[in-house]
Amino acid sequence: MGATNRRPRTFPRVVLCVISALFALPSLVFAGYLLLCWLRIRTSDVYYVDYSYGTAALMWAGFGLLGLGMTLYGILRRTYYGVLFAVPVLMGVAALIAIPDSRPETVKSMASDSNYLGDVGSFLNIWYGQHHAFPKDELEFRQAMRNGPAALRDLSAPLPPSPYKQRWSTLPYKVVAIPNASGPRLTAASERPGIIYYCVSGDLQEFWTTMTGLNSDVGRRASIKHVGDSPDYEYYIVHEAGRDYSPSQP
Repeated sequence: MGATNRRPRTFPRVVLCVISALFALPSLVFAGYLLLCWLRIRTSDVYYVDYSYGTAALMWAGFGLLGLGMTLYGILRRTYYGVLFAVPVLMGVAALIAIPDSRPETVKSMASDSNYLGDVGSFLNIWYGQHHAFPKDELEFRQAMRNGPAALRDLSAPLPPSPYKQRWSTLPYKVVAIPNASGPRLTAASERPGIIYYCVSGDLQEFWTTMTGLNSDVGRRASIKHVGDSPDYEYYIVHEAGRDYSPSQP
């Protein structure tokens, strides 16, 4: 009779412990993913986003194990309710929210590439205002990125280091100028991330800029970047035309 009375109380407690333990999984899975990236970088010839994969893996593993440990402590002590249940659940929810914004691609490459492409549009517009034409080749492109206003010049080097690495070496952004273009380069792109395709029309009155990047944190080949680094969205193209830009007249 006593055993029968204990089962209804024990069953919900066990369920709560199982649910609490499940909330530790996101942190542990993410830690395992980062550890796998760390191993790939050291065992294969891949491109990757510059990031402390090993350190981050240990931190996320510790976070997940802490929540799991609190759950196991509750089981052993039969303290199934209160803080020992709520804290692991809250930690798991926090991990689910933080993980998408903690990926190396999101933290480093998406932001760096977007910022640099934005700088390209701004600086080339300034060049157009000074010369009534967009840069004709890679040399003038570099000059345009170097000779912008002093207030903006320190924010963007002509070709700053990209957020990508291979074999522990940082890959700088590299410009490929394509003259007499009628549109952006979207095919036959380099497999190396950080290549900027500067396509300019024959009359130097219109340009299109695209860039190669990784669609993952670690990969063997890059592709032309999409908005939000998602193939489900349109290509990330910086496009300006002289007819849309009216420089001030002296």
